[in-house]
Amino acid sequence: RVRSNQRRSRARRKEYVQELEERVRRCERQGVQATAEVQAAARKIAAENAYLRQLLQKNGI
Repeated sequence: RVRSNQRRSRARRKEYVQELEERVRRCERQGVQATAEVQAAARKIAAENAYLRQLLQKNGI
C-alpha cells in the first residue's frame, strides 16, 4: 500500500512538473511574440517620424 501511494505521488508530481514546463514554454513563446510586435510597431513609428520630418523640412517648418 505504501509503495502504491508513493508511486501515485511520484506520478502526480511528474505530471505537475510537465504541466509547469509546458506553461513556461507557452509564456516564453508569447513573450517572444510580444517582443516582435513591439519591435515592428517601433519600426513603423520611426518610419512615420522620418516621413513627417521630411515634410516639415520641405515646408520650411
